[in-house]
Amino acid sequence: MALPAAAQVWPGSPPTSQADVHRYRLEQQRLQSAEQAAFARQQGLSTRLTRLEVEAARQPQPYVPLVEPLPSSRGTATSSVAGSTARREAVSSGVRQIDAWLDRDPR
Repeated sequence: MALPAAAQVWPGSPPTSQADVHRYRLEQQRLQSAEQAAFARQQGLSTRLTRLEVEAARQPQPYVPLVEPLPSSRGTATSSVAGSTARREAVSSGVRQIDAWLDRDPR
C-alpha cells in the first residue's frame, strides 16, 4: 500500500519540475536581495542627510590665532626673553651631563 504524497502549495501556479522549484527560489532570493540593497541605500542617504543637517546646525568654532600675539610693552618682552634664555640653559646643562656620561671610558 503506497502512502499519499505530501502536497506543496506554491503561490500562483504550482511548479511542474524540480528545476522550476529552484528557479522560483532563486528568483525569490534575488528579489529579497534587491529589496535589502535598496533599503541599505535609503538608510545610507538618510544617514548622510542627517549628518549634514547636524553639521550645518553647529555653532562655528571661535577664531583662535595660530601665532601668539607679540608683547605690547618692552618690559614683558624682556622678561619673556629672560625666561626663554633660562629654560634653554637648563635644558642644555642637562644635555651636557648626559653627553659627558655617554662619553666616559668603559670600565
